[in-house]
Amino acid sequence: MGDLLNLDRALRPSERRRLRGGTQAKGYAAMPGTGPKGETCGSCDHLVRKRLAKVYRKCGLMERHWTGGKGTDVLTTAPACRNWKAIEAAPTPSTTTARGRDA
Repeated sequence: MGDLLNLDRALRPSERRRLRGGTQAKGYAAMPGTGPKGETCGSCDHLVRKRLAKVYRKCGLMERHWTGGKGTDVLTTAPACRNWKAIEAAPTPSTTTARGRDA
């Protein structure tokens, strides 16, 4: 028979956190893994880095559902979803000066 408080079955704090689950990244526009093989959320054009006190990575397609915290984050290492879009090349800055003359 065990003791009154069942200390032989008590969980360590790390075990309790694992069972409780914590906050999961739930801000995906579609199920991760349904997109092109070898691509991730980090290589998607829809990824937005929202800079507040911390940097929160969000899916731009889910902007209506964003919160101010981790609840609607995405993991950049997650496999791409079916809405994955290649990053478009940034336009090269022109060499024109402020007065309209070529540099």
